[in-house]
Amino acid sequence: MKLFCLSVAFFFALLNPVLSEAAEKSKKGSAQEAKKSKKGKKQRSQANRNAQTRPSTQTFPSLPAIRNAPPVRPDGKLRMEVSQIKTAALWVDRFVGEALAKAGQKPNLPSDDFVFLRRIYLDAVGRIPTDEEASSFLKSKDPEKRRKLIDELLLSDGYRSHLFNWMADLLRHKQTIKRTNYSHYERWLKDQIAQNRPWDELVYDLLSAEGTIASSGPAGYLLRDPGMPLDNLSNTLNVFLGANVACAQCHDHPLADWTQREFYELAAFFGATDVSDRDPRKVGNRLKNEDISKQDVIKAVAPNMARVLTKSTQNLKFPDDYAYDDVKPGSPVEPLLFVWESGDEKGPAYQVDHKNTKTLRASFAKWLTHEKNPRFPVAIANRLWERAFGLGVKEPLDDLDDLSKSSNPALLALLGQIMVKSDFDLREFQRVLFNSKAYQAKSSVSPPIGELDDYLFPGPLLRRMTAEQTWDSILSLVLGEKLDSYKIDRSHRVTRYDFPYDEMSPENVSKVVLSMKKSGHLDKDVGNRLNANDYVDGKRPPQIDGEFLLRASEMNQPARDDHFLRMFGQSSRDIVNDSSREGSIPQTLMLMNGEVQFMLSDRQSRLTKKLRESGGFEPAVQFLFLSFFGRPPSPDEQGAIKDALEQGMKKDDLTWALFNSTEFLFVQ
Repeated sequence: MKLFCLSVAFFFALLNPVLSEAAEKSKKGSAQEAKKSKKGKKQRSQANRNAQTRPSTQTFPSLPAIRNAPPVRPDGKLRMEVSQIKTAALWVDRFVGEALAKAGQKPNLPSDDFVFLRRIYLDAVGRIPTDEEASSFLKSKDPEKRRKLIDELLLSDGYRSHLFNWMADLLRHKQTIKRTNYSHYERWLKDQIAQNRPWDELVYDLLSAEGTIASSGPAGYLLRDPGMPLDNLSNTLNVFLGANVACAQCHDHPLADWTQREFYELAAFFGATDVSDRDPRKVGNRLKNEDISKQDVIKAVAPNMARVLTKSTQNLKFPDDYAYDDVKPGSPVEPLLFVWESGDEKGPAYQVDHKNTKTLRASFAKWLTHEKNPRFPVAIANRLWERAFGLGVKEPLDDLDDLSKSSNPALLALLGQIMVKSDFDLREFQRVLFNSKAYQAKSSVSPPIGELDDYLFPGPLLRRMTAEQTWDSILSLVLGEKLDSYKIDRSHRVTRYDFPYDEMSPENVSKVVLSMKKSGHLDKDVGNRLNANDYVDGKRPPQIDGEFLLRASEMNQPARDDHFLRMFGQSSRDIVNDSSREGSIPQTLMLMNGEVQFMLSDRQSRLTKKLRESGGFEPAVQFLFLSFFGRPPSPDEQGAIKDALEQGMKKDDLTWALFNSTEFLFVQ
């Protein structure tokens, strides 16, 4: 263990100079932003006081514009030096190798360029490479071409799109739930990914947000479970700490060291928080008149009635049926942080204010996202490892209570430290993983379920594409690289309704609703169909048979039940990580005869156009194999296809056969 500590210390000594400088810049920027935010809060508070002193006959606030905020500029700079990435990847390989050697196993042989190319495109940007991208990489003689491709992909629009799909699944993001539209929250999440916000900062904002669904993007996280604070806390601990505590809502956990009392003591940090999606129908009945209908009122006020608000008192109590003798049923709950191991409570993560009611939630967020929290860095590191390798170092992902039970405890500890030293930069962390020999090795077949906990990662697992990877790969065949040019932003459908509802008299609320009705705020461009206001930079997506050709990240979240994405296992977003990669007969039929076949064969499809222009037999076969598999055909495949074509098979038949092959659907 001493050797491990000294080795890791030496490794991080190599990383510290650049990272410390970056962290210092980040702190300075955060301090300036905090100063601006504090000043802004004072100005808003003064403005609110002034508004309350005005006579009700005076004019009401001006209406928000019916448009989206301008797109943010993506962060296009990698923070860590190439030497640091190589050093970190080397340590990952060392810890993987030591565990394999101890078990009498060997790492898999390195993958060839064909396998690596397709794998890194699918894992980094969520789609297969085009024939031109594949050809360019395969022809390159640059010994550093793999590393350079990884960097290029991690800075691309495709990376941001693919990471959003993963994050939306993790956070159970839905576009709408009942009357609440979460498009503003979605826009905020995409902006954080584009700006490469550190994970700890992003999560802190989600947990400490205040405001309405119309005024505050991050408020959408807590508003995902309005009126259900215990359920939301259970999901929060699952997602961000890898703690499966659902049982502890009702009784002591039978399989983990979580008691019902400990769960309630954590929940007390949210005891002063009102997370409400108040019913706007009563307001509609009360305010409707000859000029505005009940439905008009509901449209205008609903986004302002869904809000996160900190109250002046913390009033959580233990349930009346509390069955243990350590506290009295129905008694008030005092906030207290959970401790995994004795001594944790003395660490810096636990030095937060438990008494100030107004800052309880911020204190919880500070503890949860602190780099010294015993589970926060490891939880996200383990999730991203599973995303790249097909299996977590510790399974299941939501059960990190005992880290010693992971397949490789030393590796898991190292991954958590790399996450901290990379300043919770998810992009840099993945950069380390993708550059490791373990990731670039040939894949292994998944071990039997009973042996999953013993898998030591001689290489990634062979696995089927996710629903999103499959759909986006089909689009790359239809559109090529242009698929990332078309983005959708529906946030204007929510932000247009932002006004200080809770600070206004019913009379003035009615005036706002009437003004919105006259200006078109209530009805213009808010239907189910996409419209010009939804197109980022005014770029209207192409269509085939009435279907907009959009990446999964730009479609409704989740897609409609009968869409290809849902049929292929896209999450319902009802529970965390509910997606599936299991095959089915309906999926096979959809690939053979479904709408995607018409998309591929459409006259405007890139695949159809280039196949038509490819010329003779050999160029056509080369093009199709590069397009579907990222590799040229083998001599045997070339010969078999030539025989089939001579017997009457057409180029379109070959397209169908390659598309329906197992090789197309799997990440090798």
